[in-house]
Amino acid sequence: MKKVKIVIGANFGDEGKGLLTDYFCSEFPAREKVLNVRFNGGAQAGHTVVKADGRRHVFSHFGSGSFNENNLTYLSRYFILNPMLFVKEYKVLESKGVVPRVYIHKDCLVTFPCDVMINQMAEAHRDKNRHGSCGVGIYETIKRTSNHRKTTIGYIQENFDKLADMIANTIQVYVPKRLDELNTELTDREWELIQNDNITENYIADLGFMLKHTVIADDNIINEYDNIVFEGAQGLLLDADNMEYYPHLTPSHTGLKNAIQILSAVDACDLSLCYVTRSYFTRHGAGLFKTECDRTNIKPEGLRDKTNQTNAYQGSFRYGYFDMAAFRHSVEKDLGFLNRRAGVELAVTHLDETDGFLITDSEKFEVADLLKIMNLNTCYSSYGEKAEDIQCSVL
Repeated sequence: MKKVKIVIGANFGDEGKGLLTDYFCSEFPAREKVLNVRFNGGAQAGHTVVKADGRRHVFSHFGSGSFNENNLTYLSRYFILNPMLFVKEYKVLESKGVVPRVYIHKDCLVTFPCDVMINQMAEAHRDKNRHGSCGVGIYETIKRTSNHRKTTIGYIQENFDKLADMIANTIQVYVPKRLDELNTELTDREWELIQNDNITENYIADLGFMLKHTVIADDNIINEYDNIVFEGAQGLLLDADNMEYYPHLTPSHTGLKNAIQILSAVDACDLSLCYVTRSYFTRHGAGLFKTECDRTNIKPEGLRDKTNQTNAYQGSFRYGYFDMAAFRHSVEKDLGFLNRRAGVELAVTHLDETDGFLITDSEKFEVADLLKIMNLNTCYSSYGEKAEDIQCSVL
């Protein structure tokens, strides 16, 4: 029977999904291949994996289990492709001894350079009213492919010789209308960048590289593997349907919904879900953060995140107390999409920073207490940044 694990972030992202994905992928015997499925989001993900030999990588376009030689990545139909970032990351991984093996669903949307530039330029023009976007064009890709032309990777592969014309038409016809919608007036320099032929030529070369180094597939690929790890991006509180936090959300379903749909063709499997949280909350980007506090309130000497640095689009990394009400509500709501038998587990990361406790605004409590509150019995507790730092406990 297939063994399937689904890794889901329960907060605002940055919970440790990369760490847990690497851990679960590495638990399978080295002789057995593992399909690592990305079931939402795109290249805005930043999933950090650190191996015992010192290699470190922040995964965006590839499964976080990729350091394991038996791992293959499947970018499902819900993943948004960015050829420019794909090539950049592919070559970085090669330099670290990894040659990624990747399947791409034929219906994946593909980001154009103008999507990225509109995203970044509009955010810059908003100044202090920025939305907190990651700046890689995810929402703009969805918007363009809904209102102008739906450019999937399958369609582009079949019409690759027309790609330059597709991009030129998009710039001439769609971009001015979109900028009007955004009430954004570009400078002459910004327009020159959007219309730059060299950018288009380099982009086409990158897309050709991506096609050459991947295999176009569909969800039937799931049936070819017995070991599957689904890797979510962002977190449940950022789900597109979580209106309490609107408009500062991600334009995708961050929980079970997509993964369960992909699994619909699988009649039977040994399925387990793992909801991941830090021992405190974080958020990168603008928007409601009910338990936000100074990092020294979590740890007197302060906290420092190696992956999430201050940037022009998301601003500073924000810290907050563990929000029990939000955590419990988001997990229980997400389980409403579960339509088959499954085990439910928790994972708590960054416990080494909080002396093994989860930190709320009024008390410290242990992992065992969280399991009792959630009426669950299995938790993976992480006391470091490597898979070897994870301990599994069962009540």
